[in-house]
Amino acid sequence: MIEGRITRNDLDWWLAFAAMREWTFAKTYAETAPHHYVVQNRTPGVTHDDIVRAARVIHAFGRPGKYYSLTKIYLVSPDGQYRWWTEDRHFTDATLVNRATTELNYGIQNAPSTTSGIETPYDEVATTWDVEHPGKTGEADRVRRILAKVHGKYPPHVLDLGCGTGRVLDLGLVGPERYAAIDFSQAMLNMLVRKHPKVAAVYPMDVRNALATGRFTQGQFDWVFLDDAVELDALQRAQVEQIARLAVIIINGDEWTVHDVSDVSVQGTIALAADTRTAP
Repeated sequence: MIEGRITRNDLDWWLAFAAMREWTFAKTYAETAPHHYVVQNRTPGVTHDDIVRAARVIHAFGRPGKYYSLTKIYLVSPDGQYRWWTEDRHFTDATLVNRATTELNYGIQNAPSTTSGIETPYDEVATTWDVEHPGKTGEADRVRRILAKVHGKYPPHVLDLGCGTGRVLDLGLVGPERYAAIDFSQAMLNMLVRKHPKVAAVYPMDVRNALATGRFTQGQFDWVFLDDAVELDALQRAQVEQIARLAVIIINGDEWTVHDVSDVSVQGTIALAADTRTAP
């Protein structure tokens, strides 16, 4: 395994590794949620590194599912017989992997879909993305100050184009119930849903395809965030501005640039890069 990346070689490793382990039945859950597990340093041949690697594989290649009110990321075996999941807060905290048969479900299965069917370069780095791209001190406060100029009357409804792992939600710029996200990386969307299970809507697709299909209407969202890494032509950028009622926010690394589109006759532009103040 290349450090920091999870590839299909790691998925193949897990499928073979899991098939050779001795899985222990969870007696405590025999009646309520029957399943088996392997645990580090107790199950023969299972180390902490194996568990962490498995947790990352599950979250890179799995998809969201419901356990009653909880949303988890499950990886289903190729034959559809089993699903695996972990209960860790951070991948490095993982100590065991759970396995259950897929014949039973618990609660209403209304978890968001993250399956785009598109392999992307971001899939391999999704499970380490947040660790390797931490936000700068005071970033949330700086962004809130600039967005206050185009806030509107009510809490904003937000569309995040090229959302990645959900930086906009991580910074607390909007509540998950008013947030919709588009990204073509299943693994990155898995990370978003893992952190923000109450997200209102997730669209696993290419941003350009979403614009081409006319999925969104004029003024549907108050704010539209756009990752500058998403390559759009002039017409597509014009479409983005039409979808936004108040502002389009371009994110380029640590620079956030706000375009006020609330008055089409006055295309005001405010650059966060000019605001150099930082929190103490």
